[in-house]
Amino acid sequence: MADASAAMLSRQERLQSFVDWCAAHISGDEKGEAQLFLDRFMQAFHQKGLLECGATAEFRIKKSEEDGGGTSFADFVWKPIVLIEMKKRGADLARHYQQAFKYWERLVPGRPRYVILCNFDEFWIYDFDTQIEEPLDKLRLEELPSRSGPLSFLFPVPQVPVFKNNQEEVTREAADHLATLFNKLVARDLPRDRVQRFVLQCLVALFSEDIGLLPEYFFTRLLAKCETPEDAYDKISGLFRAMNTKGGEAGGAYEGVDYFNGGLFAEPVAFNLTPDELKQLKNAAESNWKAVRPEIFGTIFEHSLETEERHAYGAHFTSGVDIMKIIRPTIIEPWEQLIDAALAIDDAKKRRKRLLELQEQLAHVRVLDPACGSGNFLYLAYRSMKRLERRILDAIRGKEARYGLVNASQFYGMDIQPFAVELAKVTMMIARKLAIDELHIQEQALPLDNLDANFVTGDALITFPEDGAPFRTPWPAADVIIGNPPFLGAKRLKPEHGSDYVNAVRKLYPEVPGMADYCVYWIARSQQHLPDCTAATPWAGRAGLVGTQNIRNNKSRVGGLDHVAAGGTIVEAVDNQPWSGEANVHVSIANWVKHPPKAKAKELLIPAKRRLWFKVEGAAAGPRRKKGQGPATKEYEIDFRDALVINSALSDEVAVSNGKRLIANSKAAYCCIGQMVGQREFVLTQAEYTKLTKDDPKSSDVIYPQTNAVGLLDGDPTPNRFVIDFLNRDQLSARHFAGAIRHVEQHVLPVRRQKANEGRSESGKQRPHHKQFLERWWQLAFPRTEMIAQIENLQRYIVCSRVTKRPITVFLESSIRPTDSLVCFCFNDDYSFGVLQSAPHWQWFVANCSKLKSDYRYSPDSVFDTFPWPQAPRIGDIDAVADAGREVRRVRDEALAKITGGLRTVYRTLELPGKHPLKDAHAALDAAVLKAYGFSAKKDLLKQLLDLNHEVAASESRGEAVTAPGVPPNYPKPAKLVTEDCIRPAE
Repeated sequence: MADASAAMLSRQERLQSFVDWCAAHISGDEKGEAQLFLDRFMQAFHQKGLLECGATAEFRIKKSEEDGGGTSFADFVWKPIVLIEMKKRGADLARHYQQAFKYWERLVPGRPRYVILCNFDEFWIYDFDTQIEEPLDKLRLEELPSRSGPLSFLFPVPQVPVFKNNQEEVTREAADHLATLFNKLVARDLPRDRVQRFVLQCLVALFSEDIGLLPEYFFTRLLAKCETPEDAYDKISGLFRAMNTKGGEAGGAYEGVDYFNGGLFAEPVAFNLTPDELKQLKNAAESNWKAVRPEIFGTIFEHSLETEERHAYGAHFTSGVDIMKIIRPTIIEPWEQLIDAALAIDDAKKRRKRLLELQEQLAHVRVLDPACGSGNFLYLAYRSMKRLERRILDAIRGKEARYGLVNASQFYGMDIQPFAVELAKVTMMIARKLAIDELHIQEQALPLDNLDANFVTGDALITFPEDGAPFRTPWPAADVIIGNPPFLGAKRLKPEHGSDYVNAVRKLYPEVPGMADYCVYWIARSQQHLPDCTAATPWAGRAGLVGTQNIRNNKSRVGGLDHVAAGGTIVEAVDNQPWSGEANVHVSIANWVKHPPKAKAKELLIPAKRRLWFKVEGAAAGPRRKKGQGPATKEYEIDFRDALVINSALSDEVAVSNGKRLIANSKAAYCCIGQMVGQREFVLTQAEYTKLTKDDPKSSDVIYPQTNAVGLLDGDPTPNRFVIDFLNRDQLSARHFAGAIRHVEQHVLPVRRQKANEGRSESGKQRPHHKQFLERWWQLAFPRTEMIAQIENLQRYIVCSRVTKRPITVFLESSIRPTDSLVCFCFNDDYSFGVLQSAPHWQWFVANCSKLKSDYRYSPDSVFDTFPWPQAPRIGDIDAVADAGREVRRVRDEALAKITGGLRTVYRTLELPGKHPLKDAHAALDAAVLKAYGFSAKKDLLKQLLDLNHEVAASESRGEAVTAPGVPPNYPKPAKLVTEDCIRPAE
């Protein structure tokens, strides 16, 4: 203890010494003293100095084109720990928040965990990953010796920092208290709609007494006076009536309560509260509602409703950083460009006139979120627009400045959840007062905006009237559309919403393919609904939406972003990242501008260079401190690059999504997904197979060794299980194999009967696929009989994992049945293997495939059917590809004999630096395949493949012969290319 006390004393003395030194030597000049101040500051935290700790002073940060291009200089960057930005003494740090956020956003990879704004007297400490609007703490210079906890991450052996203003913790606590009250009231069978209104009115009252809309502690003291249930009813209802009284009460207990509005409080609600219910409301009042974050409160609050032993502490909410990936490019950046251009006008009178025009235009921007939930996107959009307005006001000043033009009535929301919509209204109502306090704006906080007409409950896509046909739900007029539509894959639409709903939606939105994900309908509708962005209104016609990863792939891309790219420009995008709003979900984000075809990009404030964000994994994510020494290591990080074009696949590479499906590839069904078993009871272990075939040897004719992607790639690839496969035999023919059919009848048929009954539609009818499976209960769900027929004519065939980051192709002996985790290629020659294992096929796959989280999913129609094979390879080129393919297999077989873990482990070693035999073998294969194509290694490979795809498609349209996949017809002895190595069943 003595040593600890001595260390603490030393720490306090060192920090006090720094404070004293500042008093004696620092005047607060940002340019002249910032580095000297920071050097002593780091020494005070037991670091050797500014640079010795590994940090960089005057760190270069490339400015975006929207910010005028060029380079900015951040005062202090210590990756991945902290960014410190210095301002002159007396500077209002709130005005520099946006600059600090911009710097931090661009510091990827290895982005610092914390950001500090400092004006020599104050330290504002941010963690934008968890709390974007407000600092986690504010610390005055003289407090450092006694309260270094908020900066404890700066010490050589850092400790977990302790913050006074951790708003997430406060929000979760407050939400739990209020949700508990809600749950107890609902449990009494009180009308749910009245309970909701009462709780929302309490919510506004709780906020109001802590943020200055009600006299301080007014609601808390009112609750303290409630001694009986009747007291609670009288006093609380009296307050809510006063909040709905124009001009306020002239006297009595509610004198001094201002008029709030005639929306939420138009119908004051109260109940006789039981002692326990009153206790919950008092507990809620004890929270510091000034620190409650409105943009996450609704999500956390809803998570706790009507649950037992379930609290908000596990709830996921969309982080402000993720929301800003939409708000910044869609709203903030175009307006900042307009304001910067106005400030650059030399003539003061013209400059002031232009700024006044901009403020007037800003006050008429209409922002819509057609899937608003509890309003978190709109709330942050509102706060951002108030900051923009404040910047304009700071430049105008004087009598001409008009305060409070930007208001909540410019924002519109739609959602199918009624309570979420009501929460969104409350969130937006209190946003004005919070903005006033943050930015010191001279405007009245009351009355609150009445937003009943702005926020609508209902399905944003379709309305089912009591009489008549369904129709598209009307959307309010909007200049900007933002939001996070529902994450639901195409295959989940009917199970979740029913056939009637899905059929009606597809009929109303014929431009969206049936196999598109649900969120794609919002993308297509937004593009249709937006006005054009014009030179007169360059801030309009803009949208930013979050979607599933599939929005950039296949039918989802066709239904959404292809329309966007055809009628506008994608200005910023995230191709793939985990989403903060839901656990275990990966998303894509698209921000775009809708405009006429020949519009001039510069007039519409469309940058020549667009920003494309992507996920960085593993070591590429930047340096990390050791365990216990600062921020936890992340499994991924987001980086970005400038792009001249972002295509509808959310890529800056050649838009190979424009590749055409080739008849030569698709007509022969060379490429197929493996068998989908359906019920696992078709699959037998080794012991089950041995017993069944011993009792009935004839059944071995319909039982086959089976393998999947995991079996092939992880460990010993020899198949260790079996599948009963009657193929397309009818039921009577299947009964020739008594043991096998008996097993299926006992174990599969009951499951299919159960699923057929469980899967009925709302009308009571069996779903078609369940009905079909039951009618042929002895057969696999999708036995792929055509593919099996092709495979059985070969001695071996090629497969690769259907979901992978890199296709690893292997040969299987033809008796082995592949599961649907594998993609099967019906070729048995080494030349085809070489082409499919090469870089051209790999890159085409990555560019055209669909995505599953961070992995890629092989889709035969979009990858194989569009992939052009070499069209005029010479005999020697074909032999060279075959030889190189055999060498790849030889090297990796040799490696498998030495390395445990299977092929996946072998291929992971390719990511390590240094010479590697398999890396050399693949390089030789790639060179041979490029030569067969006649491609140049110095040119863009995807561009060459796309050009060849178009050439082959054009030849096919003219009826000309093309070279199909597989061994070219001019090769003299194809059998020479068929060797014997492959994975075989166990003896």
